[in-house]
Amino acid sequence: MNNINRNTFLKAIDQVITPVIIDDERVDISRLYFNSAFYNEVGYDIDDIPNHATWWRTVYPDPVYREEIQTAWNNKKTTAKANGNHHFSLAARIYCADDSYKWYEFHSVAVGSLKMITLLNISRIKEKNEKLVNVIQQKTLLLSVLTHEVRSPLSNLKAILDGYQMNYLNKGRICEIASALTDQLSYLLNMVAPTRLRMESQREVFTFKPEEIKLRDFLNNCRHIFNRVLNDQQINLIFEIPGPAIIYYDPFVLDIIFRNVIDNAITHTPKNGVIKISSRYREKYSSLIITNPGNGMTAEQIDTMEHQNDQQNAGRDIAGGFGLGLISAKEILERHRGGLRISSSPTTGTSCEIMIYN
Repeated sequence: MNNINRNTFLKAIDQVITPVIIDDERVDISRLYFNSAFYNEVGYDIDDIPNHATWWRTVYPDPVYREEIQTAWNNKKTTAKANGNHHFSLAARIYCADDSYKWYEFHSVAVGSLKMITLLNISRIKEKNEKLVNVIQQKTLLLSVLTHEVRSPLSNLKAILDGYQMNYLNKGRICEIASALTDQLSYLLNMVAPTRLRMESQREVFTFKPEEIKLRDFLNNCRHIFNRVLNDQQINLIFEIPGPAIIYYDPFVLDIIFRNVIDNAITHTPKNGVIKISSRYREKYSSLIITNPGNGMTAEQIDTMEHQNDQQNAGRDIAGGFGLGLISAKEILERHRGGLRISSSPTTGTSCEIMIYN
């Protein structure tokens, strides 16, 4: 391309409303050219990015992500060349001059030594997709929690029906099951109502509402919920909570998490066992620690649970359903400013630390 044709071409490119990068290998000086739309939208000019090396360092400041995109770009280019194509595209997130990050779909077209790269802004599409995925994941997670909670009342209903069918239920046993069933259904109904209220009317996204939680009051309420099963199994629930003990978190979310962890602890604690609940405060987080004796989890089971994103598959990997409630608790915490740390062994029992980040 001679100077006149080049200048005319660049003036034409400058009128294009989408960001464009021109890379002319035959020009030693000012090899790269950015049109006005690129400067207006991304914010860099030739003084900011005079060459390829500066481009990679500037728009991809994270070295790990930079290497990932460089590898993907080179692979796309190699594949296109091998197939006799002059065009390839790649989606990537870049760092702009105004300190923001934007998603673009890069389209590279090569004609001889000249390469024209157009940038299509897909940030809104990415944002909408991420919100949609988030909505689906939150609904799936809440559904799994409700499914977990509905098992006990259904089991009691089945016990009553089986008892009538086999004619072995006496009046005392019926009253005992009915009483437990009433408690379980009451809790389930109390969970469903606020869950619905917490879903934003238009987007159906669960809203996280942190507030001050007094741990002693919160734990006493949880003790009341589990009182019947604790008495039946003669399990003692001990609180080792010093001082006023306050955590700033969403009480509804913490209740769901705590119930899943305690339910798991009760299930695997032997008769006459003791479950201890203590608190811990660190610079970056506060935590509740639930410790129970009994047959703990193996290292393999913990690893499976901690790296399991699919509860259905986890059910096959964790023997006897051990840890399914913990998976729900872990997923909820990771989505709402928290984490779950587990230490366990088949001989010493299990310790679960509910971590709430400041």
